[in-house]
Parts: sequence; structure tokens; C-alpha cells
Amino acid sequence: NVTVRLAASGVQIVPAGDMTPGTGHHHLYLDADVASTTVPVPSVPGSIVHMGNAASEYTFEGVAPGAHRIIAVVADGAHVPLQPLVVDTVSFTVE
Repeated sequence: NVTVRLAASGVQIVPAGDMTPGTGHHHLYLDADVASTTVPVPSVPGSIVHMGNAASEYTFEGVAPGAHRIIAVVADGAHVPLQPLVVDTVSFTVE
């Protein structure tokens, strides 16, 4: 299992649906690419996770051994990535 803990600066993390300017919530891409930054983030079980409850921690279960990448994206209440982008990428290896 891989647990991801997130923090954001310059933006307040709030539940999905809240469209207050300067706020958003986390999305995680495990070994997936961000296809577009102008449309809502899709939901793909085990690959693209919406953290719409304003959580700052998520555990991916059963991640296979090997090299992996997580992209964290903060999106607005409608799941559209914030502009300018609030994004970070981490690469890691599961042994």
C-alpha cells in the first residue's frame, strides 16, 4: 500500500462543489497522465482519484512492485484544474 499525504499553499482545500475563488480539492493520478487542464478531471478507479471530501491523505492499495508516478492536481469545485495550475509530481519505487 502507498499512502500519499498532501499539503497546498496559496489555495484553501475545501469539499467538491465549493466554487469559492481561491479554493479547491485534491486529485491524484497514479501512473496516469493529465490529459487536459481545461475540463473536469475524470474518475478512473485505481488510477485517478477525486478527494472531494477535502481530505489531505489517500492510500492506494495493492500497488505493484516497481517504478511509479503520482501527479497531484488541485481542482475547483467542478473538478476543473485551477489556473494557474496547482500541481506536483512525485516518482517512487515499491519494493
